[in-house]
Amino acid sequence: MKVHRIFLPLLIIFSCATLKDAPLKDLPADREYVISVQRVIDSRLPSLTEAQFQDMLDRLQGYIREYLGYRVSFYLMGNQDLLMFSKSMDFSESAETMKALKNDLLDMDSPADHQRLRDYIFKLVSRTETKVLRRYVKDYDTFESREKLADHLYRQYVVKLKRIQNITTADGTPLNAPAYAETLTYPFWDMALMHLKNAHFIFTNTVMADMEVNIPIYVVLRYGVTTGMVEKNLYNSYRAAGILFTYPFLSADGFFVSERGEAIPPEELTDVIALYATHEFGHFLNHYKDYYDHDNCIMVAAMDLNYYQWYRLRKEKKCDLKHEKLKQF
Repeated sequence: MKVHRIFLPLLIIFSCATLKDAPLKDLPADREYVISVQRVIDSRLPSLTEAQFQDMLDRLQGYIREYLGYRVSFYLMGNQDLLMFSKSMDFSESAETMKALKNDLLDMDSPADHQRLRDYIFKLVSRTETKVLRRYVKDYDTFESREKLADHLYRQYVVKLKRIQNITTADGTPLNAPAYAETLTYPFWDMALMHLKNAHFIFTNTVMADMEVNIPIYVVLRYGVTTGMVEKNLYNSYRAAGILFTYPFLSADGFFVSERGEAIPPEELTDVIALYATHEFGHFLNHYKDYYDHDNCIMVAAMDLNYYQWYRLRKEKKCDLKHEKLKQF
């Protein structure tokens, strides 16, 4: 697949102001869709080479066709430095939407916020189906009660998230160095996707890893790590923008090496990332919801950081169950 590096303002900035609150409509599968891709690079962290990134997009194009039924082509915009990208988001700090999003973002140094997280995880565990917990929580049956399980998940979350945020990067600074701390959070990336004008989808070599409430069970099980997401966009015709964080796949830090469990073979790295990105495009193109109990399903996110196991299971067999669709992002 040939990737074009061009600027597409008329394609990207297609105002849908009158449609932003209307239900999402299915995208017809009888045409090809152009998706503009932006790479946002943290120079301190490992990144795919240009050749690897091209190979990953080639594979992703094939997987979108195979798993989701859509034909796409990618237009690759110029790479952007993460700090420059962050600077372009300065306007959002005063936005009411950002203030609302930050209501769910917790302070690692606040005892009150730790209690909020503990309470939230207890409520989340209490309402999650047993079959889902048994499927994804290691040694689930050894916990005497859901309260004890919730306490275990809370303690695991805060200890391991702190470990992630303090990983030493190539320039000697921690992952959450002051200049970069905001870029590890959900509010930052949610606002970025909502206001993204020059692309439809971002690939970045950083990670989202924060302490927050109102998160799905799989983010709790990954200690606050989000691998990718799709959110509403206020400007483009898809009414959506997405992102994939590649640091959890690429990091050679001992924490991620251990938590991945199975090493990703170097010759399969771009294929693993491409297939995981297909999950996000299931939201973006098909408007599929996340699932938790479908076997071998592209729309079931990884419940831990063992991405190679997730990949192997979806390569072995496809899910043939019906998938419900989102009405709104």
